[in-house]
Amino acid sequence: MKIKIAGAGAGKTTKMAERIIDRYQKIPSYENIYCITFTNNAVESIESKLVKHFGSIPLNIKLSTIHSFLNQEIIKPYYYLLFNKQYTQVSSIQLSSNPTFKRIKISQLEKEDILHVSVFSERAKWVIHKKSTDKKKERETRLTILENFKKYCGHIFIDEAQDIDKNLLEILRKLDELSITLDLIGDPKQDLKGTNSLRILIEEFDDDIKHITICHRCPQNHLDISNTLVMKDERQYSEKKYGKISLLFETDINITDFFISNTFDLKYISEKNDRYSTSKISDENVKFKTLFYEITNMLNHNFVDGDELIIKQAAYYLANQLILKYEETGNEKEAMKVINRWINDDKKMYAQIITALKDDNNENVNQISLSSIDSIKGREGVNCLFVLTTDLAPYLFLEKTTDNKTKNRLYVALTRSLDRLSILISKEVEGKYGKKFIIDFFKKYTL
Repeated sequence: MKIKIAGAGAGKTTKMAERIIDRYQKIPSYENIYCITFTNNAVESIESKLVKHFGSIPLNIKLSTIHSFLNQEIIKPYYYLLFNKQYTQVSSIQLSSNPTFKRIKISQLEKEDILHVSVFSERAKWVIHKKSTDKKKERETRLTILENFKKYCGHIFIDEAQDIDKNLLEILRKLDELSITLDLIGDPKQDLKGTNSLRILIEEFDDDIKHITICHRCPQNHLDISNTLVMKDERQYSEKKYGKISLLFETDINITDFFISNTFDLKYISEKNDRYSTSKISDENVKFKTLFYEITNMLNHNFVDGDELIIKQAAYYLANQLILKYEETGNEKEAMKVINRWINDDKKMYAQIITALKDDNNENVNQISLSSIDSIKGREGVNCLFVLTTDLAPYLFLEKTTDNKTKNRLYVALTRSLDRLSILISKEVEGKYGKKFIIDFFKKYTL
């Protein structure tokens, strides 16, 4: 297993595309090259570079997101052979944050032969590595499966490897045992999920680590700040000597007027508060899918012999009406009157639907909408605005130094700008540290 540690703006996508092209020249056509990443945007970026080189993607180069790879290459072809279970659908509905309710919903989906995206890596691990309830038959079948997979798997590339979870970690260890060539590139400083899996692999494969310290994105004075957060081997350097860093205090401005009169390529914050929201369109999509699923179940329960298409059409309509009523009234119980007549005092069903309807991220009209730091990872802009809040400030001012996802979130926030980075100090941070301390801290970085 070879691992490249490449920080923000190091050109990870380009380097991976170059490695894939090089590898393609050296393997037989019956062996596949798998290139796995964690977002559709990253897939499209690598795809464009390969198309530019080849004209079209060769048949034995397989580009996909991690979920697609696990489902298409591992779960679909092999899960039934091991566990006599075939999934017919995939679901991305919202699950409860309560572990018990989450397990119940996943179990309910399983009974309907629906696989939820949240358990893809676990199910794939059961195929490749092991399941705790394995018997002799499963162990023997797995050996045959792995032998077959190895025959056509020539190389696996994984982009943004800091995002691998504990299940995928076990899968990679097993594939490495089988002498399948693995090529990982990522940045543990951008692990925003806190799995620490890439750090674990770095320790295990210490002799196969290469550090890429050049940054093509950020000016050096921006990196001078982010470099205070990271270990010596991972500090970055740029040919861009000077970028602009502006320091702003929320108490000095009218934030509504400020955001109206200023335009930024990216504007982001770690956590929402009474002035800022971080809601996203994608949240609404998940919410609708969840309501559609729950209402379909409700109608199926009421109309056992009902026409499937008519029930789905009705569920689609009712899910939309429920969301519209909730947005209109701001009251979930009032909105639920849209469907109450079909619930028939079923408290469990009522709870499932109203939970799906509630939106803790519901945006107040007086709040300013920003992106979350998690959502802008992988993106960049010439002119960026970062709102500093009290969760990140102790790491910036070096009061806290423990490596964790909060510290990583700060690193991501500091490394998005190609030129101009404005740091807006929230009133809570100013209240805790004082304006003089903050200004003095930034003097050596602002130009």
